[in-house]
Amino acid sequence: MLARLSNVTKRYGRTEGVHDLSLELYPGQAVGLLGLNGSGKTTTLKLLAGMLFPTQGRVEVLGKSPRENRGQIAYLSDADNLYAWMTPGDAERFMRGLYPDFNPRRYRELLAFLEVPQQSYRAMSRGQRARLRLAMVLARDARLFLLDEPLSGIDVISRDRILKSLVLEWREEACLVLSTHEVSEAEGIFERVLLLREGRLAMDALAEDLRAKGQSVKDAFIEVLS
Repeated sequence: MLARLSNVTKRYGRTEGVHDLSLELYPGQAVGLLGLNGSGKTTTLKLLAGMLFPTQGRVEVLGKSPRENRGQIAYLSDADNLYAWMTPGDAERFMRGLYPDFNPRRYRELLAFLEVPQQSYRAMSRGQRARLRLAMVLARDARLFLLDEPLSGIDVISRDRILKSLVLEWREEACLVLSTHEVSEAEGIFERVLLLREGRLAMDALAEDLRAKGQSVKDAFIEVLS
């Protein structure tokens, strides 16, 4: 087992982001973390990344708290948060200084595959920015990759490139957790599907089992959450 949430509740004042949430994540899995807006997806990813602390319950990554194992966690937020002046070269220097596990060779290969232009972040399109930020995260030698809406609001070509890069960069010792609203496009890479509804786990299923019943991940999403 790579990571675990045990009876985790996270409160924001009177509102709960997640409620009594328990799940386990294993190496070699590509997990789709799905749900409607406000279902708790981002809260769950931030808890696993050590960016939030649970109000109740326990979060573990490789047997320790996420903050004690930050070097094993690569997190891509849904925020557009790079400095406007940064180029891909600036981003490489930034990541090399911040993360000892950052792999410059892999980063440059990803930049080429994702067709990220050598220009400032300010001058890039939204899709190019998303591809740059993904390359920065995937170039780390981490064990747990947490991607929050990497496909949201970008063009079809960028989404296709991002999905292909996730397949090409697959590593058996790692676990990938991908939150997305683009269920139809991304479901082909999911081995396991977690559906959240109002901060609770509504379904935990293998995608193969769903398909054996003649049901797509999108079908299950609609059935469980409608």
